[in-house]
Amino acid sequence: MSPERSYKKLIEVSLPLEAINNACVDEKFIRTGHPANLHQWWSRKPLVAARAVLFASLVDDPSEYIQEETAAQSERERLFEILVQLARWENSSNQAVLDKARLEIARSLARNMNLPTPVGRTAILKFLSEYAPTVMDPFAGGGSIPFEAQRLGLPAHSSDLNPIAVLVNKAMVEIPARFTGLLPVHPDTSESTSIFSETPTGLKGLVEDLEYYGQWVQRRAEEKLCDLFPKVKLPSKYGGGEATVVAWIWVHTIRCPNPACGAMMPLASKWELSKRSGSETWVEPIVDRTSNPGKVRYTIATGKGKLPEGTVDRRGARCLVCGNTVSLEHIRNEGKRG
Repeated sequence: MSPERSYKKLIEVSLPLEAINNACVDEKFIRTGHPANLHQWWSRKPLVAARAVLFASLVDDPSEYIQEETAAQSERERLFEILVQLARWENSSNQAVLDKARLEIARSLARNMNLPTPVGRTAILKFLSEYAPTVMDPFAGGGSIPFEAQRLGLPAHSSDLNPIAVLVNKAMVEIPARFTGLLPVHPDTSESTSIFSETPTGLKGLVEDLEYYGQWVQRRAEEKLCDLFPKVKLPSKYGGGEATVVAWIWVHTIRCPNPACGAMMPLASKWELSKRSGSETWVEPIVDRTSNPGKVRYTIATGKGKLPEGTVDRRGARCLVCGNTVSLEHIRNEGKRG
């Protein structure tokens, strides 16, 4: 093999920046299938930008191997078209587009090393694993760079001082790569292995295991916690019947010091949940003085209406049942008593 040569890369000469920038803006509005929906991270780099930069950093600029300027520009436009397609979010899992990008990376590497260009997806991926430079991100954060390097078939390593970032990168980069092409291992695999070939590809086996054990955790959680989170009866205007509560609104309470009352006082500075026009929503406390001590129950109100006043401020609190005012000192003492 002849000594390696070093050509200028596409990123050093020219890039379709407007198309890449537009793709980054579009990615911000993705709500399905994006790692950011699993875990938010500060200053997460757009995946499409990381993918485009990696491609442009490894593919030779045509002016390095084509003498005629017009022909070189024509070849550059062809590479730009591949780059623009690669940077689109909808092509993140498009194997045809990814294969074109991997081929161009392999072709440039082979040109630099005086090696024959590999042919076919398997040969190209094997070539990249052996000859492509390792992508190392020492401060990986949300993992955009190693994640996209792996998508392009490049060897990748990442690290971070933050243990949460390390966990995110393990989940995105390390674990999926380890289980690619393997059958599921959960106890009920006999019911599903028929859908897999003898040599499965991709992450179908891992996905099935995650779904199986995720449902197992959900069932166990429901069994153990169902008494603490009872279903609620829906009003007829919402279809009636019972429904699972997806969110609880909590409020601190103290005992009213009025000997003639003794009710549990809710401490809420406001009852408003949403003030957006057309979606006004608030908690409506309903006082029941027929019992002893009196009780407060709650309902959710929507639409236009007068919001109930809060029961606590910097001066103290007010009992909804008897109207008695309570000092902040009493509230603090109740808190200390648990």
